[in-house]
Amino acid sequence: MKLNIYEYFLIISPNQKICELIMPYKQHFTKKYGCTMADIFKPHISIMNCLQSSYWETRLIENLKRFGKTVEPFKAELNGIGQFPNTVFVDIFNKYHLVQIITELSQFTNPLLYKPQFHKTPHISIARGMTAEQHALAWTDWQNHEIGASFEVNELTLLRRPINTKRIRKFDKIATIPFTGEEIAIQQLSLDFETIFK
Repeated sequence: MKLNIYEYFLIISPNQKICELIMPYKQHFTKKYGCTMADIFKPHISIMNCLQSSYWETRLIENLKRFGKTVEPFKAELNGIGQFPNTVFVDIFNKYHLVQIITELSQFTNPLLYKPQFHKTPHISIARGMTAEQHALAWTDWQNHEIGASFEVNELTLLRRPINTKRIRKFDKIATIPFTGEEIAIQQLSLDFETIFK
């Protein structure tokens, strides 16, 4: 059996309203500052990426879906503009929910993955890979920009693309992992019964 190596990318995608809010920023960064990669990808929160054999794909998706049953949907609140070196992004006020998800998710998936990279500072990139000049100019223009919006985080999206190719390929969506919180509810019900019958 031939095994293919793919790059896997796990993300949270904001709803259409948030994408329509942020996409013009990304397009502006391309036009004004020359950040040619800014508007290639739709707005998203990066959770994890890795290179992996297709042999583990089914088990990975099964593990992710089991994990989704332990997470309740919640609202992510956008909070202005932030920066890393060479990157400008939309910041998230209540990122502790996302950090918790990333930490717990690493325990669910690590046994199946080869050197996964978990993104431990959740944000929505506007532009990355910027030159020092691009970054300095953009940050001067945008550092005090305010954004007041929120969206419900209710699922993960798993993407993949082949790496054995001479041209850059876009990622293909291969699975959606809903957050249902049903296992939390079952655990809580069990605790409630234990309390009642003690």
